[in-house]
Amino acid sequence: MKYITEPKKKLPVYGNFDVVVCGGGPAGSASAISAARNGAKVLLIEQTGCLGGMSTAGLGPTMAPFTNDREPFIRGIALEVLNRLKEIGGTGDTPKSSTMWPVIDSEKIKLLYDTLMEEAGVKVLFFTGVFNVQKIKNKIIAVIIENKNGRQAVTGKTFIDATGDADLSAMAGVPFEKGDNKGKMQPVTLCFTAAGIDTEKFKTLRNVTFKGLNAKMTEATINPYLGKSLPDMKHGEYRYIVNKNLGNGVWGFNFGHVYNIDGTDADSLSFGMAYGRKLIDNFIKHARKHVPGFENAQLLQTGQLMGVRETRRIKGIYKYTIGDYTSLKTFDDTIAVYDYPVDVHAPTKSKKLYKKHEKQFTADYVLPAGKYYSIPFRILVPVKIENLLVPGRSLSADRLTQGAFRVIPLCLAFGEAAGLAAAMAAKKGNAMKDTDFALLRKKLKAQGAKVG
Repeated sequence: MKYITEPKKKLPVYGNFDVVVCGGGPAGSASAISAARNGAKVLLIEQTGCLGGMSTAGLGPTMAPFTNDREPFIRGIALEVLNRLKEIGGTGDTPKSSTMWPVIDSEKIKLLYDTLMEEAGVKVLFFTGVFNVQKIKNKIIAVIIENKNGRQAVTGKTFIDATGDADLSAMAGVPFEKGDNKGKMQPVTLCFTAAGIDTEKFKTLRNVTFKGLNAKMTEATINPYLGKSLPDMKHGEYRYIVNKNLGNGVWGFNFGHVYNIDGTDADSLSFGMAYGRKLIDNFIKHARKHVPGFENAQLLQTGQLMGVRETRRIKGIYKYTIGDYTSLKTFDDTIAVYDYPVDVHAPTKSKKLYKKHEKQFTADYVLPAGKYYSIPFRILVPVKIENLLVPGRSLSADRLTQGAFRVIPLCLAFGEAAGLAAAMAAKKGNAMKDTDFALLRKKLKAQGAKVG
């Protein structure tokens, strides 16, 4: 590899904040709201032009359940987001009382996040990347950002890494794990929306069996009598995962897998995005001829963000394990409770692996109604850096439990706890590992969260 030397220069300081949040997905958005509502001066830095991550730029058609029981386990800011989205008609065909797989209207939730930031007094900086950090010993004193205004620095008292890939943590020297014991990661998915679908026809078809729909697609890639209408994708797989009715013949699809993509590598992501669009185009052409209800279907949009299920998992002061999950272990620093099962997608097309992971999601790690696991604050606290928290899918957990923790409702809950703790630390000056757990839990309860 060749190198050039970048000239040294003084960077202008964009501003100084109590809490600097990097990444505006669900975890980062909830972090910013929670910190600002608790009196902190907050900057939220986002690389795209909207907040919400996979629920907006990524076109994810639904949130995971807030519970598998009657009453939602995920509450606080997460439930506020859902309820306010329902109020503005942003949840498609979701029943008003339901917290089970609620539909997301990506445009309406974009507006909702903007409104929430304005109400809380959060400063949001769109189209801005974080490219480096400056530290003094084991504390971050600034992040280096770049946007249309050039290269600048942002100073702060506390920092939150909600990038989803632990980018800020890696820059700061926090150790991490990635993938399974061979470095293999779950496949990625490019979500999309399509219009012109005969809703009643397609509903009737999909209500019979998802497995049957997927079996027909598999057959269409190999059966010459169907004209092999679905070209075989060496690096991908056609698969219905989740699809939701957005209304007026428009449906949102979490569909298909692209394999061997590393969400921390630009070349890999670039390949994955182009490959995902090709997979979707192939499917739409096939569906118009072979899927009832799709005769007049038109592709509306593919996601601007790839649905990446896992990359880095930080080393925290506590690592949550599948043993904690199955034993329903409780903690004195519990910040959230939940019952979503282990949801790890097979890293290859292996039918054996697919059945193994499907069994984990549908049987092995499904909790009885009313039961829940508890999640400690300490898994958000990385080693080595005093004033950093890491909510979202890159927290400190083993691979199986990360598969349960990576979904939107829980990421919102993690963000709420992180933002509150960061505001508390900015005011008091304590290291994150020295957070007053009892006070944190008391304040979270006051905000409406369920912590036990």
